[in-house]
Order: sequence, then structure tokens, then C-alpha cells
Amino acid sequence: MNKFFTKILILLVSLFWFHSGVDAAEIVQVTSSSVLLIGDHNRTYTVKLACTEITPDLEEESLKWLKKQLPRHTKVNLKPKGSLNGVLVAKVIPFDSKIDITEKYINEGLATNKC
Repeated sequence: MNKFFTKILILLVSLFWFHSGVDAAEIVQVTSSSVLLIGDHNRTYTVKLACTEITPDLEEESLKWLKKQLPRHTKVNLKPKGSLNGVLVAKVIPFDSKIDITEKYINEGLATNKC
């Protein structure tokens, strides 16, 4: 009888476990032309875009472009590349695209590849 209740308990726990939603990382704020604030409903991270270098004369135009590409609450995947002074350096890939935002940035001529 005890084994029966144990099996039922395991079955119920596994059903609830598989139906619980997983929250993806999403854009909270575009801080600058190469720094984002990303959250996952539990914590927030400051993320610097990997492999990008923006010239100062394109800073304002780059910031506008990045805000248009990554509005608030855009769900993204992160591919960490390291850290710099406590800031996560990562490739940022929007869910609706398979292309890293850095590649788009470079193709637009707003950034240069430093990798």
C-alpha cells in the first residue's frame, strides 16, 4: 500500500513539474549602444554585446537602432563569452531570429567586429 502512494505522489509531482512554465531572459532596458539590462523575472544582468566596437560619432544612431531592434520585453537567448569588470559579455540572439544582434549591427555599418 505504501508503494502505491509513493507511485501516485511521484506521478503527481512529475505532472506539475513538466507543466510549470520556464521564463526566458528578456530585455529590460537598452542602457547604451553596447550594454543591455536583461532580466528573467528572478534577477537582472548587465550584458555587454560581444565582439562589438562602436565609434563615438555613431553612438546616438547606434543606440536608436538597438532600441528599435530590441524593445522592452523582447525574449532573447544569451551565449556568454566571458566577463569584463563584473559585466557579462555575451552574444544576444532574439527568439524570433537565429542571427546574433552583433552580426546585424555590423551588417548595418553601425559597429565594427573586434573579435
